Amino acid sequence: MVSSESIHKIGICGIGQMGAAAAVAFQRSGYEVLLWARNVDKLESVKETVANLNTWMDEHVGPKPKEGGQIRFETELACLDEEADLVMDCIAEDMDQKVELFLALEQCSKRGAVFITTTSGLSITELGRRSNCKNLLAGTHFWNPPHLMPLVEVIRSEDTPDDVMDCVCEIVESIGKVPVRVNRDVPGFIGNRLLHALWREAIYMVQEGIAEPEDIDKVARLTFALRMPVMGPLENMDLVGLDLVKTIHDYLLESLSDEKQTQPEIHDRIEKNQLGIKSGKGFYDWSTRDASELVARRDAQIVRQLNDLRDTGAL
Repeated sequence: MVSSESIHKIGICGIGQMGAAAAVAFQRSGYEVLLWARNVDKLESVKETVANLNTWMDEHVGPKPKEGGQIRFETELACLDEEADLVMDCIAEDMDQKVELFLALEQCSKRGAVFITTTSGLSITELGRRSNCKNLLAGTHFWNPPHLMPLVEVIRSEDTPDDVMDCVCEIVESIGKVPVRVNRDVPGFIGNRLLHALWREAIYMVQEGIAEPEDIDKVARLTFALRMPVMGPLENMDLVGLDLVKTIHDYLLESLSDEKQTQPEIHDRIEKNQLGIKSGKGFYDWSTRDASELVARRDAQIVRQLNDLRDTGAL
């Protein structure tokens, strides 16, 4: 039977934003972290990223790191296979690559190490069955920016036993995160289903000429987004009254987008190489906007909200 009390060494595979942030979170919580990547040069460069993240957390968030936490930078996957009590997949969002990785961790499977994957939408059930670790695997969907966002969706596959779910939730709590159990392995889990339903409607309104992108964003930021740290959608419905919700839905829902495929507005922009910040233009012209300043404001706002939620006992 799997227990969180037996987990001391965390093997993290992948050194992108998620892998680096996860390594810092576990290290600061007193775990020994084995951070693995194939590329020696990239592994060397991530050391600076880890140091900067730790400094940023010390200055803006806290708490101070627990004693005993450390990060070992590894290029040999065999080290994780031999030592890790829990293996965390933070590699590319590609099912075949994740399967290949987990199959290579044969000793971990034999020893009964826990496997978690940070996929934002791939099937946990398929990954576990193809990787021969189905009874040891749960999904853990962290949100960006992972060093700040407090919630982690813990996803049960069709094969994940109760003890693995309990163990993973306890590990998530031990690094200062809030676990939410997703009881069915569905595409998008909880958060991305909610988020992409909102995005679909926003795209549709641009496509139909209902409003400009900046005005749609302004409505979202300055209306329901302001109350959402305190009140989720179902709480809000109860506050409004379900009879009134029905009245609104009776006339509104039929006019909302129910597109089942990627919308023409997205296809058209991709064909024009309007990919967003990476190409300099998307819904906005980023040659006239400072993306790094936007990210800095986002992070500062998250910190303020988290502090307020903690001060009021809501987190």
